[in-house]
Amino acid sequence: MTEIKRSIEITATNERVWDCIHPKNWKSIFHFVKNVDGYDRGKSGVGTRASIVAGDDSAAIKYSVEVTELNEKTKIAYRRYGGPLVGKGVIQLKSLQNGTLLKRTSIYDDDLSEETIQSLSEGMEKDNLRIKKMAETTQK
Repeated sequence: MTEIKRSIEITATNERVWDCIHPKNWKSIFHFVKNVDGYDRGKSGVGTRASIVAGDDSAAIKYSVEVTELNEKTKIAYRRYGGPLVGKGVIQLKSLQNGTLLKRTSIYDDDLSEETIQSLSEGMEKDNLRIKKMAETTQK
């Protein structure tokens, strides 16, 4: 089992960051999400599925993600399946005095190589910066 954690402080309200990380926006914020299926604005979001393609076309890794828990403005839990990166993840928000703390945890069922861990960690950091930029830019 491998666990990767990354967090970032964002100078934006919890509500604004939530709008950015909500499953309906995954295609815009996560560089590896190519499609989001099953999201219905009138429902909780549990059961929403995303088709993932990580990496370039020649060495792309494909798998799926399904939202298993969605607590409005605080937490999204999901499971990864159908590919080599089986496991689960959690995205959490915590209100701070001057913004929001975004915490992301990815747990992989297998022991991953250092190279894979490095690549996944860098991807998480890039996505966190993309979320930060999106939330802080639209906040003003």
